[in-house]
Amino acid sequence: MLKILYAAGNHSSSKIQLSRFLKAIEGHPYIIKIAAYKQSSPNCNVDWTLDCLLNIYNPLFISPENNDNFKTYYHQVKCFNPDLIISDIEYFSSHIANVLNITLWQVSSLLINFAIPNKYDFGLFKKYAYQLNRSPVYTQRISNIIDNSNINLIYSHLGDIANPPKLKDNFEWIKPYHNVGKDYIPCKHNIVSASLDGDKKIFNLLKKYSDSIAFTERSVEQFDNPKVKSLENEQEYYCNLKNCNLFVCQGQASFLADAFYNGKYSVTLLNLNDNECIVNGLYSEHYGCGSTVFNDDLSSFMGKEVAQNDNKIQFLHEKINEIIN
Repeated sequence: MLKILYAAGNHSSSKIQLSRFLKAIEGHPYIIKIAAYKQSSPNCNVDWTLDCLLNIYNPLFISPENNDNFKTYYHQVKCFNPDLIISDIEYFSSHIANVLNITLWQVSSLLINFAIPNKYDFGLFKKYAYQLNRSPVYTQRISNIIDNSNINLIYSHLGDIANPPKLKDNFEWIKPYHNVGKDYIPCKHNIVSASLDGDKKIFNLLKKYSDSIAFTERSVEQFDNPKVKSLENEQEYYCNLKNCNLFVCQGQASFLADAFYNGKYSVTLLNLNDNECIVNGLYSEHYGCGSTVFNDDLSSFMGKEVAQNDNKIQFLHEKINEIIN
C-alpha cells in the first residue's frame, strides 16, 4: 500500500487545497500522514504541526541545523518511510525528502510564478514588486525546492483556459478540486463571496450591493445583507456560485478555480499578506478570468462569464494512481 506524507505550506490557500485532496482520496488504498501549519490545518487529524520548526522571532529565517524540533520531525518521517512526499512548497518536508532520497512532488499555485518564461513581459510586477520580491532569500529557497523536486505541479485553473501559458520543461498543470453547481432559480443571487476568515473588506464591499451572499469558514456577525453562510455546506455554496452575477474572493487558488469551472468571472480583493493570493489574482486577471479591484464600483463586472476548455489535465489523486498502476 502506497505511503504518502502530505506537507501543507504556511499559506491560507494550503488549507483548502489539503482539505479537498483528503476528501478526493477517501476510499483510496493509501496510507497517508499529514504535516501542516496552524493556518493550513483543516478539520482533521494532523500528524505533525510544523509551526514549532519556525524561528519564533523571525519565521522567515529557516535553519534545520541545531533545531531539536526539526531533528525529531526528521526521525519520525524517516521511521514512517513514505514512498512519496507531496509538498505545497513546504521547506522542511522537502529538505527531508532530499536527504532521505524520497520521491518529492511540489503541488502549489505559487509555482506558476516560476514556470512561465516571459512573466516579466506581463507587467505584473510593476505594482507589487515589493511584496513579490521583498525577500530574495525566500525566492531563492523556493527555486532550490523546485530544482530538487521530481515533479512540480501547478495547482491552477489556468491550465484549462483556451490558450494556457507555455511552461518550462520541469512544470506541469494539475487540476484544482472543485464542484460544478446546477442552474437553479432559488440559488440565484447578485454577488457571492468566499473567504476563510470572514474578511471585513469583502463584507464592507458586499453591503453596498443588494442580495449578496458571503460564504465563510469562521462564524461572524450576521447581517441582513450580505447573508452569511458556512463554506461547509458545499452543495449550497456551489449552487449559489453557479447562479450568481459575480464572485468575490481574496485570491486563493481553490476559490478562483471554483468560479472558473462554474463559468463565473472573479473579482479579487487581494490579501496582500499572502504572496500566493497576489500571484493568483494577478495571473487570473492577466488571462481574462477576473480582475483585482481597490474601489467600490463592481458594475462593469456584473454578469461576465468565462469559458473553460477540457485540456485533459489530471487531478492529483489521478496522478498518484499512475504510480500504483
